[in-house]
Amino acid sequence: MKSIRTNPGKDNSTGLVQPSLLALAVGLAIHPLSGLAETGDTRDLKIEEVTVTAQKRSESLQDVPVAVDALTGDQLSKAGFRDVDDVAAQIPSLIVTSNLSPLNATFRIRRIGNEGNIPTFEPDTALIIDGAFRSRSGVGLGELVDVQSVEVLKGPQSTLYGKNASAGVIIVNTEAPSPDFAGMAEYGFGSEGLSQFKGSVNGAISDGVNGRVSVSSTRRDQMIENTLGEGGDSQDGQALRVQLSADLSDNLTSRLILSRMERHMNTMLGDTWYSPTVVTVAGAMSQFGAGSPVINNDPSDRIIEQMGTNDFDQQVTDGVLQFEYSGDGYLFNAITGFEDYTSSNFMYGVEQMPSDLLVFNDMQEGRSFSQELRLMSVTGSSLEWLLGGFYYNNGFTRGDRNGAEFELQSDIAMLGNVVGSVLGVPEQFRPTLFGSEGDTGDVLAEQDTESYGIFGTLGYHINDSLKLDTGLRYSMDAKDGKVEQYTTTAQGCVLNNLVCSLTPDASDFEDSDSWSAVTGNVTLSWFANDDTMIYGTYSRGFKAGGYSLQWGDFTEEARPFDEEDIDNVELGWKTETWDNRARINGSVFHTEYTNFQNATFIGLAFAVNNAEKVVVDGIELDSTWLFSENLTGVANLAYIQAKYDTYTGGQCYYGRTPENALGQCDLSGELLPFAPKLTGNLALEWEQPLAGGDFYSRVDYRFTGDANYSSELDPRHQEDAYWVGNLRAGWRNDTWDISTWVRNLHDEVYFVQKTASPIASKLDGGASYQAYTGTPRTFGLTARMHF
Repeated sequence: MKSIRTNPGKDNSTGLVQPSLLALAVGLAIHPLSGLAETGDTRDLKIEEVTVTAQKRSESLQDVPVAVDALTGDQLSKAGFRDVDDVAAQIPSLIVTSNLSPLNATFRIRRIGNEGNIPTFEPDTALIIDGAFRSRSGVGLGELVDVQSVEVLKGPQSTLYGKNASAGVIIVNTEAPSPDFAGMAEYGFGSEGLSQFKGSVNGAISDGVNGRVSVSSTRRDQMIENTLGEGGDSQDGQALRVQLSADLSDNLTSRLILSRMERHMNTMLGDTWYSPTVVTVAGAMSQFGAGSPVINNDPSDRIIEQMGTNDFDQQVTDGVLQFEYSGDGYLFNAITGFEDYTSSNFMYGVEQMPSDLLVFNDMQEGRSFSQELRLMSVTGSSLEWLLGGFYYNNGFTRGDRNGAEFELQSDIAMLGNVVGSVLGVPEQFRPTLFGSEGDTGDVLAEQDTESYGIFGTLGYHINDSLKLDTGLRYSMDAKDGKVEQYTTTAQGCVLNNLVCSLTPDASDFEDSDSWSAVTGNVTLSWFANDDTMIYGTYSRGFKAGGYSLQWGDFTEEARPFDEEDIDNVELGWKTETWDNRARINGSVFHTEYTNFQNATFIGLAFAVNNAEKVVVDGIELDSTWLFSENLTGVANLAYIQAKYDTYTGGQCYYGRTPENALGQCDLSGELLPFAPKLTGNLALEWEQPLAGGDFYSRVDYRFTGDANYSSELDPRHQEDAYWVGNLRAGWRNDTWDISTWVRNLHDEVYFVQKTASPIASKLDGGASYQAYTGTPRTFGLTARMHF
């Protein structure tokens, strides 16, 4: 187990945007490594050009004045891409975390993100798949096959992408149908019972009509051991994707994508550290035949003691319809998207204790429709323009009208007896101190969202070396939200009945509101030479307000939260040097978030409010090096300081005295949670001819600096820096690709989240906590055949 620092110092360092650092960055961009030696037999080697769609048109990565990390299909294949975690391993500014279920996956770009456990708390990173906006990352990124590229746009992108792009954008493009017949079948197996199949078939259906069918299936045993019941963190997901493309005329093309994904699995379970108080209570209960004593109390070993597990089921149906018309000097695009999903996470062990106290059935369903229309000029002229409109509608429901979400279980009476005897509660009241077996709590939350956006950009080439880009967007979000709560109890809501705390009667909420803003950007690009571009950007972003539609005893004033405004100033450069064998891109930035939307877990629910001001300063460097025909290297880093400049309404950690009448604490000057200052990754790839094909190998490491992994910044949850390495080696030719791989090479134990334990925290005031760790070492073999 790693050491836990209990007295981390408060960080009061100044921002990174200093004149000396800017001078160094500009100097590196204009005269990058000009002294590197050249060798005669390698001068024809060049790094391949990367095409991106960051500005909603196909352009070279090196010509786009936006901080973008782009991974091609070939790069993803060499890294053994399976999910978005593999992308984060190669992009230091991107952090991906998840806990109870895939629906809770969270993206953080430049350290800005929020808790995925709150469905109505919209993310800070927009997810775009094949041109269509997706409502939640846990809905859109499951079991994808034939990924052509992944682009990560860093920093606010509110002009072109608008909704939920206050931290950045993740763009995923998949292979479109083509007329040539081709197919692929891949099977992989590995440790922990991993079995994964992927396959696709592509070809012409008729003249001008092409089709593509992709399937995938992933299964894996549980990776969390439960000494008292079924474990967690298994995988069982299947997906089917059908595509059609058609040339409707010489100028008009279309593409239809329909997909279905299902998951049936035991999700992650929090590994709990129990305080001495809870250990004593559990021991006393077990002596009277209720539950078991605490034997293992290590929150880092993936061994838990809980009476039940989490059964997760999810079904997702989605589609995208694209049209593109090529006119005389312009392109018109229409992209329609829809998604429909349902999920159920039945948590038999939600109390996270070695006793049977409470079950929770978390049912969610969502439906969304999006439409984007764009008219843009073709490239090649001195004036480039784009006009567009965006519409989005989403309906979300959490809860089951036909059944209770919470229900107390058989050991609740013994918990009352044990605790009541210590507190001196009269004996006749002790069995119902926390409620009676069968008491239920019901919650139903609904939200409808409607969004509109009108946007446009204008790019003007002032001369051969200067270009001015401007953009403007009007956005409007309207939301209707409501929560209904009630309890059914044997004795009423007396004493400390748990379900009465979770879903208190007479606490319904209903409201509607709208938020609008004009955002935009101004960018000046200087092409210093054929291989170097330097750009400066000012952009303003916006994220609509909303409602925290959680269960719990919240006042009407505590549920709404305000809109978030963002101001971003950035200096970036993109350059290729060493005869185009080295690519070095970077940026220095200063971003301010006003009314930053922030969430904190308070034991039984999440609280959402606004931090007055958050400031993010940083520098990013991305580099690729073609050392020889056989050897390629990658070195990327991000040094980012993200802190609460002013936050007077923060959650108090265990043991800290509240500082206002609302029980809150001042977190001003503190670094954000889940926000290490330094992250980076290194990779080496080797490839050489062998036996009629190519042998290849890749080793990569990701470094994550020390950080606090609790939303309330509990000093107990400050964790040291760590490295995670991966290794892959194989052989391939035009038909076969066979590889062996190891992930988390050194079996590093590291935490991704720590937070209060739901029930134990009510017994000890928040001393007990639950912890989620990263995936331990896994290994396996994968074989792919192309036909």
